[in-house]
Amino acid sequence: MTQSTQAGTPSPAVLPGNARLGRLFKSRTTMLALLALVLAIALSILSPQFLTQTNLTSIATVMIYDLLLATGMTLVLVLGGIDLSVGSILGLTAVVTTMLLQDGVAIPLAILAGLSLAAVCGAINGIGVAYLKIAPFVVTLGMMSIARGIATVLTSGYFVSGLPEAYLTIGQGTFLRVPYPVYFVLATLLIMHFLLRNWRPLYQSYYIGNNPAAARLSGIRVARITFFGFVISGLMAGIAAIFMTSRLAMGFFQFGLGSELTAIAAAVIGGASMTGGTGNILGTFFGVLLLALINNGFVLLQGSPNWQNVVSGAILVTALIVDAYRRRKEERE
Repeated sequence: MTQSTQAGTPSPAVLPGNARLGRLFKSRTTMLALLALVLAIALSILSPQFLTQTNLTSIATVMIYDLLLATGMTLVLVLGGIDLSVGSILGLTAVVTTMLLQDGVAIPLAILAGLSLAAVCGAINGIGVAYLKIAPFVVTLGMMSIARGIATVLTSGYFVSGLPEAYLTIGQGTFLRVPYPVYFVLATLLIMHFLLRNWRPLYQSYYIGNNPAAARLSGIRVARITFFGFVISGLMAGIAAIFMTSRLAMGFFQFGLGSELTAIAAAVIGGASMTGGTGNILGTFFGVLLLALINNGFVLLQGSPNWQNVVSGAILVTALIVDAYRRRKEERE
């Protein structure tokens, strides 16, 4: 009897491993990684240009800006908010920084001024949401219009060029044939992933997103953490502007136009919820990677840009439906 029972029951050493493996394959991050891998293999078969150094560098370069915006967006979504102004903050920071450089301002001071402006824009969003209790959609929508409008007025629609060579090195320089910004962004993602999971002030963002009232009653500084969440989001947009202008050797008021939608899509695809309380930086990375591979595939296979937008939008809608289904299932349980 004992032998029969032992034969029919998995050993304790095997069960935890199987359980961990099962959880691994149920993870959205793992599924996104596998989906990105499958898509990359398909593209490498369909187009011999996919695995070339030039194309892979192009994908990494495009991802730089989206990853920074999506990282900030993930934090805001975890807090239960949304930031529609990141693209416009990027554009305004790009214009102000390049105009200062064009006027002869020292590179460090111009960069500091641009990043400070981006942080101030994020702070205004944070004050409106955290302290004035205005809906994030309304506050950031207003900032989106203000930032883009100021950028347009400052440049009258013209490009800002004639930037110093030393500034261009920031975005165009390479180490081991990999652009400098790629290293910076990867380090930023690792740091943000660690802090969001292990540093108490940021980890508390999940409690705030799930139930702000309960978080407040438990002693969590909801307003302060929410405020700094929007500041970080604005700052990420500012850093993206520095890399974009130095890479393209110019500033333009339309830089970042529509980038907020890509950032939201990548974060939601990666596991963030529009209702707050969930999300992680690693999932966001694979969300950005998936969208970048899709866009690159359309370019390599000479697909219509219109269908490119349709596919990206369909992926976002699918992610939202999956998120809504997951939430309703959790509520029933």
